[in-house]
Amino acid sequence: MDKLRITAIPDNRPVRMTVAFPAEIHRDLLLYARFLVEESGAEGNVGKNPARLVPIMVARFIERDRVFLRKRKDIATGGSASPLGRI
Repeated sequence: MDKLRITAIPDNRPVRMTVAFPAEIHRDLLLYARFLVEESGAEGNVGKNPARLVPIMVARFIERDRVFLRKRKDIATGGSASPLGRI
């Protein structure tokens, strides 16, 4: 049986943000949460609040973005300007 990439929800204190998703992404998020509950029995974590998956999904996306990681490393070593300089 195939496993989902997210298996546990860490207990971190979040920074509050308001994000609007297209309806299709919202439906997929709800479906992902349902599959996660079925697979791991994580009802208490995501079954009632699938939005808890969003930070984990964003973190996993960022962790795998090689260009971002390289640029972040450059900034940390003083090789570039601040990433927020243009925002």
